[in-house]
Amino acid sequence: MQTNNQKLAELLRSVAAALTLQKKNLFKIKAYGNAADAIEHLTSDIKDLWEEKRLDEVPGLGDNLTSYIDEYFKTGHVKHFESLLKAFPKVTFEMLNIPGVGPQTALKLTELGVTSLGDLKTKLENGQLIKKGFSETIAPKILAGLAETKQQSGRMLISTATEMADKIISYLKANPKVKQAHALGSLRRQVSTIGDLDFSASADDPELIVDYFIKMPEISRVIDQGTNKAMVMLHNGLHVDLLVGKPEVYGALLNHFTGSKHHNIKLRSYAEKHGFSLSEFGVKDLKTDKILPAKTEKDLYDYLKMATPEPEIREDNGEIEAALKHTLPDLVKLEDLKGDLHIHSNFVLEPSHGPGINSIEEILEQAKKLGYSYVGIADHPPAMSTHSPTEMAKLIEKRTKYIQNMKKDNKSVHVLNGLEIDILGDGSLSVPDEVLETLDYCIAGIHSGHRGDGSTLTNRIIKALENPQVDIISHPTGRLIDKRPSFDADWDKIFETAAKFNKVLEINGSPERLDLRDDLVRSAIKYGVMLIIGSDAHQVESMANLKYGVSVARRGWAEKKDILNSLSLQKLADWFKIKL
Repeated sequence: MQTNNQKLAELLRSVAAALTLQKKNLFKIKAYGNAADAIEHLTSDIKDLWEEKRLDEVPGLGDNLTSYIDEYFKTGHVKHFESLLKAFPKVTFEMLNIPGVGPQTALKLTELGVTSLGDLKTKLENGQLIKKGFSETIAPKILAGLAETKQQSGRMLISTATEMADKIISYLKANPKVKQAHALGSLRRQVSTIGDLDFSASADDPELIVDYFIKMPEISRVIDQGTNKAMVMLHNGLHVDLLVGKPEVYGALLNHFTGSKHHNIKLRSYAEKHGFSLSEFGVKDLKTDKILPAKTEKDLYDYLKMATPEPEIREDNGEIEAALKHTLPDLVKLEDLKGDLHIHSNFVLEPSHGPGINSIEEILEQAKKLGYSYVGIADHPPAMSTHSPTEMAKLIEKRTKYIQNMKKDNKSVHVLNGLEIDILGDGSLSVPDEVLETLDYCIAGIHSGHRGDGSTLTNRIIKALENPQVDIISHPTGRLIDKRPSFDADWDKIFETAAKFNKVLEINGSPERLDLRDDLVRSAIKYGVMLIIGSDAHQVESMANLKYGVSVARRGWAEKKDILNSLSLQKLADWFKIKL
């Protein structure tokens, strides 16, 4: 299923193609392309931002494009776009998704009688297009590209992309001639979803590394190969690009292809005003016309007398201005975290949904391996539909006693007794207050009624925040990436309430959630809201999800001081008023 971001980006690219074919203003064509890129790479859902009247936060959107997006979400279409697109057959734009097919080639194919992607395949295979004068050289490439076009429209979750990228980086670094290797683009910036994978490497002999790269076992076909670059297709159908740069200018190459596009545009503009030209080929001194050494990204930013922004915040969202003032945030790191308070065990609580797979003992062993000071067990409570309040209390009390005994036996990692309970439709809680008082902490979240109106959802969250027994709100916006959008809630009001009552909002590290979104993380921090990063692990392997939550926190400009589980055990206990 396509996300709103993907659908709108695809529409804008189709409009850009139509304008290209009509030979319209080049700047207008670039504006549509830039807007498409910006929207596709948003961590937030573009519709969420529209509903929250925050389209002005999207780089590259002018008044005209903003008004068109407003019309798109209000009516489901844009009259101006339809008038542009109807000048060409629909298949013209469908063919743009095939690798190597641009607007002119797509138009040429429709003029030769192609009526659909299926028709294109048939006419390429039987040679009809070549008989009509189409290029014999380009035809087989398009046929191969057509076969490789992914049937799924969605981008990869960051966890999937990271797993594949780690293997490729390891392969590259195994070559002693490779001095450095990095993932590029949206993965290096830790965007929540990733398209194809791009990599860079630093080596004195780029051609040698390219030859080494194309021998990687996972590769099914080499699409393109040059002296310092290669494009390949993996056995799973994914395209992977490699660029190899000389060590003396590798910092410039790495910076250029990390992006984002809007960060690079503003950075290049600033550099030119101060006598430098930036590109993937290096940093040029415009006075002497010489390429300056830039082995690292820091070298590049040093020439501009700027601090170096971390990749996660290079989105032209104030980081360049902060870098010039040397006031960039000291972003939180995974190693800053002392523990995880959102883990589900298999302790028999007879919950309505989502029990864990592993025992509390197994969770504790994993926490020791990860070097945690503390770990919180936050199972879902017994189901309301099948348990009376008394039965619910007895089951929770049984688990409390079990955890208390574990605390006595385990000194290296402190076990904390929590629950993740439901915020009901009227804002009340699924567990009685007198039972919640027996816990070390309480997480509350919305697990049903996600499609409610914004006012109702806002009031449900606020009522939970006002309850003295609630400490943390889990996955606050309720989104599931590519499946369910964020709540249409009044986040300013929610953040004000959280700050007023000293409550904590979660950054959920599950790759399907990554919730709170990074843009809302930054807003929450401005309100003085404390945040916590949780893995929401239902099996011990998923405790590694904490790193994805850290990525969201970093993209939201969060520092160590903003994250509750960066506190020591004693300070955390003081926060929750736990007696150790």
